[in-house]
Amino acid sequence: MNALEIKNLTVDFGDFAIRKMNLDIKKGAVTGLVGRNGAGKSTLIKTIMRQQPATGSILYDGKKFSEHEVEILSKTACVFDAPHFSLSAKPKKLKKAFAALYPAFNGQMFDELCAKFNLPQDKRVVKYSLGMQRKLCIIIALCQSPELLILDEPTSGIDPVDRAEVVALLQQFMLDENHTILFSTHITEDLDKIADYIVMIENGRILLNEDKVTLTEKYRLVSAGTMTEELRAIAIGLKQNAFGYTFICDRPVEGEGISSKIPTVEELFVYLSAGNMNGDMRQ
Repeated sequence: MNALEIKNLTVDFGDFAIRKMNLDIKKGAVTGLVGRNGAGKSTLIKTIMRQQPATGSILYDGKKFSEHEVEILSKTACVFDAPHFSLSAKPKKLKKAFAALYPAFNGQMFDELCAKFNLPQDKRVVKYSLGMQRKLCIIIALCQSPELLILDEPTSGIDPVDRAEVVALLQQFMLDENHTILFSTHITEDLDKIADYIVMIENGRILLNEDKVTLTEKYRLVSAGTMTEELRAIAIGLKQNAFGYTFICDRPVEGEGISSKIPTVEELFVYLSAGNMNGDMRQ
């Protein structure tokens, strides 16, 4: 079953557009959304959250927003790329405000997580660092008790220790099989830890949409001392360095001076994006 079904989605800004995008977000899974700056990640998330006008359709748990608005909003929480509340507010006031908006808001969980991440509730959010603001946004979203959690660069600006704790919170959230996460990030090592599916976006279109297990089985990052015509024919995103050549390959490669390994999500994105730009993507 799908938590989201996006069909023929079009968002047109003139100089940039998402055109006729089709994408299913699986229920009970973490889908990682990766792409360059300006690729369309934030635009897609804002469109899903009804912040951006578009044509096409989006079904939420099989339901139309226009017919089930209250139910959908009560089950969906989003962390945007910037806080969507007044930075002059204090967290203790925000807790009351969100509790009034969301009957399932977990105030006790809010207090515990603010203490865990050293976020003083009597301090105005504008006085927080960027990383503290990001952590507060994530806490507010989790405390809404959503089934669908949408995150736009949620760990950006958070130090490695706190980022690991945030990832652990998301893993705990996903212990409930009815929960779903759509996770846009530049920190692809987080996706290596928690993503079930990877969606790569380039220039407003989907470059790749695959489950992570299949990706790691399909692709290898190959290093070769020399480049032959046979290797060049199968290389995706070919790069040359002082030691030879590296590329992504979607088939086994053996030979003298050749080594290969399972690529990380970041390596997949870098090489597949380069391959797309160079026109050497394998279909």
